[in-house]
Amino acid sequence: MAEPTRLKRLARPGVASAPGTRGRRGFSLVELLVAIAIIMVLAALLVGAVGTASELGGLTACRSNLHDLGIALLAYAKDHGGALPVTETLDGPQPELTAALAKEGYLAEPRTYYCPAERVPERRFSQENFDEGRIGYFYFSCEKASPNRLLSTFLRWNVTWPRHLQTAMPSGTWVASDCWFSGGPTAHRSFKKGVNYLTLSGSVGMVEESPRESFR
Repeated sequence: MAEPTRLKRLARPGVASAPGTRGRRGFSLVELLVAIAIIMVLAALLVGAVGTASELGGLTACRSNLHDLGIALLAYAKDHGGALPVTETLDGPQPELTAALAKEGYLAEPRTYYCPAERVPERRFSQENFDEGRIGYFYFSCEKASPNRLLSTFLRWNVTWPRHLQTAMPSGTWVASDCWFSGGPTAHRSFKKGVNYLTLSGSVGMVEESPRESFR
Protein backbone atom coordinates (compact mmCIF):
# COMPACT_ATOMS: atom_id res chain seq x y z
CA MET A 1 0.00 0.00 0.00
CA ALA A 2 2.98 2.31 0.14
CA GLU A 3 3.20 2.70 -3.66
CA PRO A 4 -0.01 4.79 -4.15
CA THR A 5 1.09 7.14 -1.38
CA ARG A 6 4.41 7.75 -3.14
CA LEU A 7 2.63 8.44 -6.45
CA LYS A 8 0.34 10.97 -4.79
CA ARG A 9 3.34 12.80 -3.41
CA LEU A 10 4.92 12.99 -6.86
CA ALA A 11 1.69 14.34 -8.30
CA ARG A 12 1.30 17.18 -5.78
CA PRO A 13 0.72 20.63 -7.38
CA GLY A 14 3.90 22.61 -7.79
CA VAL A 15 6.20 19.61 -7.70
CA ALA A 16 6.26 19.05 -11.44
CA SER A 17 5.25 21.25 -14.39
CA ALA A 18 2.70 20.12 -16.89
CA PRO A 19 4.09 19.13 -20.31
CA GLY A 20 4.95 22.19 -22.46
CA THR A 21 4.88 24.72 -19.60
CA ARG A 22 8.42 24.40 -18.29
CA GLY A 23 10.19 27.82 -18.13
CA ARG A 24 7.18 29.80 -19.31
CA ARG A 25 7.06 33.28 -17.72
CA GLY A 26 6.45 36.93 -18.66
CA PHE A 27 9.10 39.53 -19.59
CA SER A 28 10.64 41.41 -16.73
CA LEU A 29 10.64 45.20 -16.84
CA VAL A 30 14.37 45.26 -17.60
CA GLU A 31 13.98 42.84 -20.51
CA LEU A 32 11.10 44.89 -21.89
CA LEU A 33 13.13 48.10 -21.73
CA VAL A 34 16.06 46.41 -23.46
CA ALA A 35 13.77 45.16 -26.24
CA ILE A 36 12.30 48.65 -26.71
CA ALA A 37 15.80 50.17 -26.85
CA ILE A 38 16.87 47.68 -29.53
CA ILE A 39 13.78 48.44 -31.59
CA MET A 40 14.45 52.19 -31.33
CA VAL A 41 18.06 51.75 -32.45
CA LEU A 42 17.00 49.64 -35.43
CA ALA A 43 14.33 52.19 -36.37
CA ALA A 44 16.89 55.00 -36.21
CA LEU A 45 19.26 53.05 -38.43
CA LEU A 46 16.46 52.44 -40.93
CA VAL A 47 15.49 56.12 -41.00
CA GLY A 48 19.15 57.06 -41.46
CA ALA A 49 19.53 54.62 -44.35
CA VAL A 50 16.40 55.97 -46.06
CA GLY A 51 17.63 59.54 -45.55
CA THR A 52 21.04 58.70 -46.98
CA ALA A 53 19.49 57.04 -50.03
CA SER A 54 17.28 60.07 -50.60
CA GLU A 55 20.26 62.43 -50.23
CA LEU A 56 22.34 60.43 -52.71
CA GLY A 57 19.43 60.41 -55.15
CA GLY A 58 19.15 64.20 -54.97
CA LEU A 59 22.90 64.57 -55.35
CA THR A 60 22.96 62.39 -58.47
CA ALA A 61 19.98 64.16 -60.04
CA CYS A 62 21.59 67.54 -59.35
CA ARG A 63 24.80 66.47 -61.10
CA SER A 64 22.79 65.23 -64.06
CA ASN A 65 20.99 68.59 -64.33
CA LEU A 66 24.26 70.52 -64.19
CA HIS A 67 25.75 68.21 -66.83
CA ASP A 68 22.80 68.87 -69.16
CA LEU A 69 23.08 72.59 -68.47
CA GLY A 70 26.76 72.41 -69.44
CA ILE A 71 25.99 70.67 -72.72
CA ALA A 72 23.43 73.37 -73.57
CA LEU A 73 25.80 76.21 -72.66
CA LEU A 74 28.64 74.80 -74.76
CA ALA A 75 26.28 74.33 -77.69
CA TYR A 76 25.15 77.94 -77.30
CA ALA A 77 28.76 79.14 -77.11
CA LYS A 78 29.66 77.22 -80.26
CA ASP A 79 26.96 79.12 -82.11
CA HIS A 80 27.94 82.49 -80.59
CA GLY A 81 31.65 82.82 -81.15
CA GLY A 82 32.62 80.95 -77.96
CA ALA A 83 30.71 83.32 -75.63
CA LEU A 84 28.39 82.01 -72.96
CA PRO A 85 25.22 83.94 -72.10
CA VAL A 86 25.73 86.84 -69.68
CA THR A 87 23.22 87.61 -66.93
CA GLU A 88 22.83 90.55 -64.55
CA THR A 89 23.75 88.87 -61.25
CA LEU A 90 24.97 85.42 -60.25
CA ASP A 91 22.12 84.71 -57.82
CA GLY A 92 19.41 85.91 -60.17
CA PRO A 93 16.83 86.39 -61.34
CA GLN A 94 18.51 85.40 -64.61
CA PRO A 95 15.95 85.73 -67.40
CA GLU A 96 18.83 86.32 -69.83
CA LEU A 97 20.02 82.74 -69.28
CA THR A 98 16.64 81.06 -69.60
CA ALA A 99 15.85 83.16 -72.67
CA ALA A 100 19.16 82.25 -74.32
CA LEU A 101 18.88 78.52 -73.67
CA ALA A 102 15.20 77.67 -73.35
CA LYS A 103 13.69 80.01 -75.91
CA GLU A 104 16.39 79.24 -78.47
CA GLY A 105 15.95 75.49 -77.98
CA TYR A 106 19.24 74.57 -76.33
CA LEU A 107 17.65 73.41 -73.08
CA ALA A 108 13.89 73.48 -73.08
CA GLU A 109 13.11 71.37 -69.98
CA PRO A 110 12.53 73.86 -67.12
CA ARG A 111 13.27 71.39 -64.29
CA THR A 112 16.85 71.03 -65.48
CA TYR A 113 17.61 74.54 -64.21
CA TYR A 114 16.98 73.47 -60.60
CA CYS A 115 18.70 71.29 -58.03
CA PRO A 116 16.03 68.76 -56.93
CA ALA A 117 17.52 68.70 -53.41
CA GLU A 118 17.06 72.45 -52.92
CA ARG A 119 14.53 73.34 -50.20
CA VAL A 120 14.29 77.13 -50.50
CA PRO A 121 11.02 77.98 -52.34
CA GLU A 122 12.48 80.69 -54.60
CA ARG A 123 15.24 78.30 -55.76
CA ARG A 124 13.00 75.29 -56.34
CA PHE A 125 11.29 74.50 -59.62
CA SER A 126 7.94 76.10 -60.26
CA GLN A 127 6.60 77.48 -63.49
CA GLU A 128 6.39 80.90 -61.89
CA ASN A 129 10.04 80.82 -60.85
CA PHE A 130 11.10 79.67 -64.29
CA ASP A 131 9.03 82.31 -66.09
CA GLU A 132 10.72 85.00 -63.95
CA GLY A 133 14.21 83.57 -64.47
CA ARG A 134 14.73 82.47 -60.87
CA ILE A 135 16.76 79.31 -61.33
CA GLY A 136 18.18 76.97 -58.69
CA TYR A 137 21.88 77.54 -59.34
CA PHE A 138 24.47 80.27 -59.19
CA TYR A 139 25.54 81.23 -62.71
CA PHE A 140 28.99 82.80 -62.89
CA SER A 141 28.92 84.53 -66.27
CA CYS A 142 27.38 87.78 -65.17
CA GLU A 143 27.83 91.49 -64.73
CA LYS A 144 28.00 91.62 -60.95
CA ALA A 145 27.44 89.90 -57.67
CA SER A 146 24.24 90.67 -55.85
CA PRO A 147 24.18 93.13 -52.92
CA ASN A 148 22.38 90.38 -50.99
CA ARG A 149 24.13 90.31 -47.60
CA LEU A 150 23.47 86.60 -47.25
CA LEU A 151 25.63 85.97 -50.30
CA SER A 152 29.10 84.70 -49.45
CA THR A 153 31.44 87.64 -48.83
CA PHE A 154 33.99 85.80 -50.95
CA LEU A 155 31.72 85.99 -53.99
CA ARG A 156 30.87 89.62 -53.40
CA TRP A 157 34.35 91.00 -52.75
CA ASN A 158 37.01 88.51 -53.86
CA VAL A 159 35.76 87.56 -57.31
CA THR A 160 36.34 90.04 -60.12
CA TRP A 161 33.13 91.29 -61.71
CA PRO A 162 31.98 91.55 -64.44
CA ARG A 163 32.80 87.97 -65.36
CA HIS A 164 32.04 87.13 -69.00
CA LEU A 165 32.85 83.50 -69.73
CA GLN A 166 34.36 82.30 -73.01
CA THR A 167 35.21 78.75 -74.03
CA ALA A 168 38.81 79.91 -74.64
CA MET A 169 39.25 80.36 -70.87
CA PRO A 170 40.81 77.58 -68.71
CA SER A 171 38.66 74.46 -68.80
CA GLY A 172 38.43 74.33 -64.99
CA THR A 173 36.68 77.70 -64.77
CA TRP A 174 33.43 77.47 -62.82
CA VAL A 175 30.31 78.13 -64.87
CA ALA A 176 27.51 77.26 -62.44
CA SER A 177 27.07 75.63 -59.06
CA ASP A 178 24.66 74.93 -56.26
CA CYS A 179 23.86 78.06 -54.28
CA TRP A 180 25.78 78.73 -51.11
CA PHE A 181 25.36 81.52 -48.59
CA SER A 182 27.29 82.59 -45.52
CA GLY A 183 26.14 80.78 -42.41
CA GLY A 184 23.54 78.68 -44.21
CA PRO A 185 23.36 75.06 -45.33
CA THR A 186 23.62 74.10 -48.97
CA ALA A 187 21.13 71.90 -50.79
CA HIS A 188 23.11 68.76 -49.93
CA ARG A 189 22.90 68.90 -46.16
CA SER A 190 24.66 65.61 -45.47
CA PHE A 191 27.84 67.48 -46.31
CA LYS A 192 29.16 70.43 -44.31
CA LYS A 193 29.20 72.74 -47.35
CA GLY A 194 28.51 70.31 -50.17
CA VAL A 195 28.38 72.02 -53.56
CA ASN A 196 28.12 70.54 -57.04
CA TYR A 197 29.73 72.70 -59.73
CA LEU A 198 29.98 72.82 -63.53
CA THR A 199 33.15 73.84 -65.36
CA LEU A 200 33.88 75.11 -68.88
CA SER A 201 35.04 71.62 -69.80
CA GLY A 202 31.44 70.46 -69.34
CA SER A 203 32.40 68.26 -66.39
CA VAL A 204 30.66 68.29 -63.02
CA GLY A 205 32.53 68.01 -59.73
CA MET A 206 31.74 68.35 -56.07
CA VAL A 207 33.27 70.22 -53.15
CA GLU A 208 32.33 68.72 -49.79
CA GLU A 209 33.61 71.66 -47.74
CA SER A 210 34.50 75.33 -48.29
CA PRO A 211 33.61 75.94 -51.97
CA ARG A 212 35.58 79.18 -51.96
CA GLU A 213 38.83 77.19 -51.74
CA SER A 214 38.06 75.35 -55.00
CA PHE A 215 36.41 78.17 -56.94
CA ARG A 216 38.17 79.04 -60.20
